[in-house]
Amino acid sequence: MDGMTSVSIPPRRPVRKLVTGIIWGDEGKGKIVDDYVCLAQSFEDGRDTVVARFQGGENAGHTLYVFINGKWERFVTHAAPSGIIRNTDIAIGPGVAFNPLSLIEEIKKADRLIGGYNGRILISNRVGICFDYHKMIDSARESAGKGVGSTRSGIAPFYEDVARKTTRVTFQEYLSDKFPDKLRQVLEDKKVELEAIGINHSGMLEMLVEKHKSARQGLRGHGVDLEYRMAEYMKRGAHIIIEGAQGSGLDVDMGDIPNTTSSHLLAPNAFPSLGLKRKDFDIIGVEKIYVTRVGDGDFPTYTTDSFAEIGDLNGEFGASTGRKRRVGYPDWVMARRNAWLNDCDGIVLTRADCVQDREMKVCVAYEVDGKVRTEVPVSLTGVKPVYSGTSYKWKLWEGHRNLADPLNEPPELTAIRADYVKNGFDGLPGAMKEFKRHHDEFVDCKTVGISIGAKSGETIYV
Repeated sequence: MDGMTSVSIPPRRPVRKLVTGIIWGDEGKGKIVDDYVCLAQSFEDGRDTVVARFQGGENAGHTLYVFINGKWERFVTHAAPSGIIRNTDIAIGPGVAFNPLSLIEEIKKADRLIGGYNGRILISNRVGICFDYHKMIDSARESAGKGVGSTRSGIAPFYEDVARKTTRVTFQEYLSDKFPDKLRQVLEDKKVELEAIGINHSGMLEMLVEKHKSARQGLRGHGVDLEYRMAEYMKRGAHIIIEGAQGSGLDVDMGDIPNTTSSHLLAPNAFPSLGLKRKDFDIIGVEKIYVTRVGDGDFPTYTTDSFAEIGDLNGEFGASTGRKRRVGYPDWVMARRNAWLNDCDGIVLTRADCVQDREMKVCVAYEVDGKVRTEVPVSLTGVKPVYSGTSYKWKLWEGHRNLADPLNEPPELTAIRADYVKNGFDGLPGAMKEFKRHHDEFVDCKTVGISIGAKSGETIYV
């Protein structure tokens, strides 16, 4: 080549991330998943991008604010991985409480917004179906005062059926011509349980078969042995983002017992169920700078002082139920434990804009039965927070603004956020940098990103 040396530039490493919440959910995981999807697509390398869910169900909701067709849009998913709005391939793992009807509706919604969804849809043949009767049982328990403040999405009754084995309906069975027979057997097994809580299951079989007829036809051909298909994505060098739901503090085994969900939320559980290996992924914990909790359950740093105003000003209402979330100060004791249990490689701190210009203290220990401890107990009942002597306060702009509706915020706030993103970490207020440094030292995990807004692209990666 005329004396010139040919240089081979190696391809960029594919984006391989698992995004998980490390408190009680509602941390903004969907937005961070979207960031990594956009990063993968920005490579323009022709590789596939797939976003996979491995647990949870409609009790979890991910809210995205994305710029589509010249304007910002709000998009909420409950059944579909949030990558659907970016036209990625999507995968539903075997540990999900799967509602096919909701998935189809979300696909239709994404289809309308982006002008035609054409990604691959891969659904594990092993995943169980969450039916109306699961929701009926869940709702009846809550109404009778026997629940734990659930979303009434049928999650606990569904996972009970998974454990009972004979009452589980897999996606493979759902698509089979023998589906009515399987459902008849399940309803017969559950007859006593349904009648005990006042639910007449007469006619339910016919109703469910008819209700799911279109979904079964529409999803035929999408049932796969997912672990093998995910292994193929790996071999092809695809970008893979695994999307966790809820937060580690709700894990069925390692959460705040008994106020937990019914599935395994910790990141390491994802890999075997999806046929993937831990060593191939970065695990990213998402931590809201302040803490919120929806539903029942003890909450050590819960507060009703002036700091709690951020709940109303920042739209702290559940994506699944619309219930108001309780607000509390940062809990670094829980963050440290859950970052460790998830084997996090890094943490993204979210909602740094929502606490701007407010004095904020942080919990660095618990008082349990009159003794100070830095370990999270099985139950948080009676646990009191011990706060550090340092408080934090930073300013991104003047005054306390209502940030509850990102689609209608003043243009000047959007411009301010854009400037901070452009200037990067070095341009952030000194107090925010100090908060990050102290946080990382205590939690023993590095912060790799700080979100300063709800919209796509409003995150500063360190």
